[in-house]
Amino acid sequence: MFALVLTVCYLGGGCEDLVVDAFNSVQECRVAMRQQGLRQAGCYPIEDFIDGYWIPAYQQHDF
Repeated sequence: MFALVLTVCYLGGGCEDLVVDAFNSVQECRVAMRQQGLRQAGCYPIEDFIDGYWIPAYQQHDF
């Protein structure tokens, strides 16, 4: 299973990872990410996210 995770960073500092939804496959997760227009999100294995072994985004984009 895969989690669609949205990372929100605040102007005052600090970031939070919000789980938007869970899916059976990475393909379903990516389709949902595109349908919802989430650009600052990613699909990660649920087990890795829960255990804290996932790697968050490392690049910043200027919108």
